[in-house]
Amino acid sequence: MKKVTLLLLILFLVMGASGGYGYYFIVLEDDADEDDTDDNPMSSSPPIARINPSNPKIQANETILFSASDSTDSDGDTLTFTWIFEGDSEQYSGETIERTYPDGGDFYINLLVTDSTGLSDEAETTVNVVEDYHGEANGSVDDGESDEIEFPVKATAVSVLITYSLDDQRITGAAFPSSVTLVLNDADGSELRREDGQEEGDGSWSFSSDDVQSVGQYVFIIEGEEGTMGYEVDIDVKY
Repeated sequence: MKKVTLLLLILFLVMGASGGYGYYFIVLEDDADEDDTDDNPMSSSPPIARINPSNPKIQANETILFSASDSTDSDGDTLTFTWIFEGDSEQYSGETIERTYPDGGDFYINLLVTDSTGLSDEAETTVNVVEDYHGEANGSVDDGESDEIEFPVKATAVSVLITYSLDDQRITGAAFPSSVTLVLNDADGSELRREDGQEEGDGSWSFSSDDVQSVGQYVFIIEGEEGTMGYEVDIDVKY
């Protein structure tokens, strides 16, 4: 801060009875400087951290790209990014980062964004990792016999698809073709679908999330009605 001091010396000759002289000093100070500016301005606003995508849902072993590019700083400061992933003791740097989750579950993610003045902000999200189910079975049933194929259905199931191929293994020229009954029971033992008299051929059954609200082990049953029937079954549960 500059100070300008103006010293005025005024000498007055005062003629008095004593014949003495008097001296008067007037001192003016100006503490203000119109040109005074701050040569080192400081950032006043912290950055805003954002993670994209937010609360994603992915398949196990699927690679996902997390990005901090939507993070902002109103002061235009340079930003650095630090990532913390649940179950990982390391910290990672960079605006984007790829991750792969081998197991299903919900996993926490934290992003710390710091500007060049040291101000920071955090964002967090959770990634939902799901594992689709796929099962295969094959065999054959004679009349009066049955095979049961069990498979799990969890609460977050989106759909169930059962595809099958039936092969009549009775000797050619038999009076009646082989046939079976197909049944699907849910985890509560309720019958979701039943088809009698199924002969050789291919088919599929599909169910939405509204159809498979029961959670637990489902059972697909192949019951022999006539002759001998071979089968191949694929079961897919999507999450």
